[in-house]
Amino acid sequence: MVFDLDTVTLLIDVLGDEMVKFCLENPEKAIAFAWLFSFSIAEFDQKYNIKSGVSKLLLSAQEAIGEDLCVWCANNFQELPKITAALDSCRKSSDRLKKSRGDLKQLLQAVNPYNSKAKISSLIKAFSPAGGENLIRLFRGAEIEYLSKINRLNSQRLDEEDLPDLRQFLRWLREDRAALMIREFQNLFGKSRYREIIRGRIEGATLQQMSLGLGISRQRVRQLEQKILSRFNNYVAGFSPHYVLSAFSENSDCVTADDICQFFGDLTDIFIFCLQENNCPSARWHSELQSFIIGGGDWYERLIERRQQLPEQIGLETVNPLLAELTSDLELPITFITARKILLSHHKLYGKVYLRRKMSLAAMYSLVLKKYYPNGIKLYNEAEAHRFRHYVHKLFGNVYLPENNRAIAVRLADLTILCDKGKRILPDCVVIPRELLAKIHDAILQSEQPEIMFKDLFEQFKNELLSNTNISNRYFLQGLLRYSYAREFTFTRYTVRKNNAG
Repeated sequence: MVFDLDTVTLLIDVLGDEMVKFCLENPEKAIAFAWLFSFSIAEFDQKYNIKSGVSKLLLSAQEAIGEDLCVWCANNFQELPKITAALDSCRKSSDRLKKSRGDLKQLLQAVNPYNSKAKISSLIKAFSPAGGENLIRLFRGAEIEYLSKINRLNSQRLDEEDLPDLRQFLRWLREDRAALMIREFQNLFGKSRYREIIRGRIEGATLQQMSLGLGISRQRVRQLEQKILSRFNNYVAGFSPHYVLSAFSENSDCVTADDICQFFGDLTDIFIFCLQENNCPSARWHSELQSFIIGGGDWYERLIERRQQLPEQIGLETVNPLLAELTSDLELPITFITARKILLSHHKLYGKVYLRRKMSLAAMYSLVLKKYYPNGIKLYNEAEAHRFRHYVHKLFGNVYLPENNRAIAVRLADLTILCDKGKRILPDCVVIPRELLAKIHDAILQSEQPEIMFKDLFEQFKNELLSNTNISNRYFLQGLLRYSYAREFTFTRYTVRKNNAG
């Protein structure tokens, strides 16, 4: 510490030789002493009502931070610049945060209430199609899925780095995004000529046909069409209508034609066509669903894979549990109802059964036989015929059946095999090990007799048949063999004959 001569002289007059000498030899202690001395002077000024601005500030500081802290500051003066700088930075940050909180509260209050039913994630994509990751992270952290819960942000800790994007997003939400989307689209097609051209394209009209209808040249029709589609492309780039529709639809990543109709009404067909022509990678049209898949759509491919695992036929009472189990491990952005529609798109409901393809009477008969006659049905029996009709209607609803019971019996005979006198069974309902059937086949071939009675063949394998199959008589064995080896053997009413027998 260096003092000029006048300063040293003044200090000697005030402090005395010994104190000045001490201060010069121990500058760090001298500074601490100076602090304490400053507070002493301030207290002296207060006691004697000496009005000094410096003393008043010193005493205010002493009162605010306490005497112990004042002494600590005096003894650790070298650390004070770091501490005061840090405290000042915190104070400035706090002031900025308070101001930001105030601004945020005003922005939240200014959000258009018509946006409240929209999903936050889809709105963020409409606001920033190429980014928005920080905003999505912010709202997920606050567990805000719908805009109606956005006031939860008032109680959240917010990072300063998130505030600029958040403020821009909230300003964007001052307008009713759905109404703005609709208004801008309607402006594109304000002229009836534009609507006629696009609808002509939708209906497959040629340029020549449209030019005659509009009274303009084919080239002019083409120019107008390109002009319309170009304006629509700019509209998509500026408003991301597919994301806005997704925000207000029931599903997150699937916008149906019905969803679009709620917003665009009689212009729905035009919107769908133009968005298809736009080839937007984040809005792919699926004619099977009559819907746009929004975003990547990986979930749709996974769902289609699961659809292939469905059986040919599904009972009405079991369809929902089956579909729920089939999709239980998939994180789908759509409702169960929409997922069900996709999964069953290749099936059709016949009465109480879903079938993968159109159901014929023969297929219906087979399902009734399998469900209600696993042990066979008596044909040409009036009581049984009426019962069979009842089962068909019970399973498939009010389908048309031949009036003549004999016509039904003839069709059932074609579908079944003999299993007893006057009784027939579906081949699928026969229970027999493949090895045993092959053993009977070989026994016929190896027999020295050119023709074998069915009753003898049944007696030969009776124990094995009764133990391991549902074949309980020679008629049943006859029906199975005729069904299995009609090309290899010749069958009569009572016998089976090897075709190469002399």
